[in-house]
Amino acid sequence: MLNLPKETNSTIRGIAHAFFALIVCWSLPSVDSGFGYQEFSNFTGGNLKGTIFITGTPVSPRRFNLVLYADPYYCGRISDGKGWRFAPITQPGPNRSLPGAIVYLEQVQGGKPIPSTPRVIQTKDCVFLPYISSTKAGETFRFQNWDPVEHKLEIFLASSTGGLRLFGQSLPTHPDNRKSDFLMEGTTGQHRPGPEVDYTVDKPGIVLFRCSYHEYMEGWSVVLSHPYVAMAGEKGEYSITDIPPGDYNLVAWHPMGHTRMTIHIFPEQTLNLNLDILFTAPAYDPEVQIKPDPFGIELVGDAHITPTVELQKWHAPSEEAR
Repeated sequence: MLNLPKETNSTIRGIAHAFFALIVCWSLPSVDSGFGYQEFSNFTGGNLKGTIFITGTPVSPRRFNLVLYADPYYCGRISDGKGWRFAPITQPGPNRSLPGAIVYLEQVQGGKPIPSTPRVIQTKDCVFLPYISSTKAGETFRFQNWDPVEHKLEIFLASSTGGLRLFGQSLPTHPDNRKSDFLMEGTTGQHRPGPEVDYTVDKPGIVLFRCSYHEYMEGWSVVLSHPYVAMAGEKGEYSITDIPPGDYNLVAWHPMGHTRMTIHIFPEQTLNLNLDILFTAPAYDPEVQIKPDPFGIELVGDAHITPTVELQKWHAPSEEAR
């Protein structure tokens, strides 16, 4: 088996460059400017609901050669069967709907109470779970490593000029987690959480979680100072309730892209609004990524990296009529 260093300068540079390219391509929307939100009990207002769709031409997600990173056999249990790991994938739903997109209002000054939502982020099978989330500014993220391999957590705050690094710390494993329990034939490994690592994001914004040992691991959270936010369901559906009447900037956001528009909310009425997100994430040509392959799977000898958890595939959505 090829022994790889857990962290190299080239890996760090790769993370920084990829993140910078991602941010620049998006031209990120603003989120909030501060904590000037007033809560009112028993508040009622207008409502907003609809469906989110992806437009444009999504391309194959970025791929990573597993032999260039630590723990290729364990993390390769999610891979394409040819020694490559895809970046996290959100397959569009029916009629190009977009599950998992975050819909939120900007600059809401007051309204219904904000629920307390401590956000637990797990690493399991070399994946950040959940991949996309939202949380309250000032709430604590609780990171748990359920894998038998160590991860190096890094947190970045997105901006129009790149990513501001907020935090970095190793996510230790549970002492009873063993890679052999997941890799040896006839064994069934049990995931146990290692010691928890906490971090509080004090300011609203869009944050990225990454592992600097495994560059294909990433997760996102939209941090807000108000409760007017929703995540799209399996068919792209969303709903936000009890919105104070008035004019707002509405944002639908996903790592694939975003859209922003002005809307008006009327008292005790429901605005039905479908949203189109234009695919704007950086394009990665799978032919360029994979051919030629100077670091083929043969570097690990005769062994084969087997996707026993998930065989990754990418199917670009067809141009279905809505």
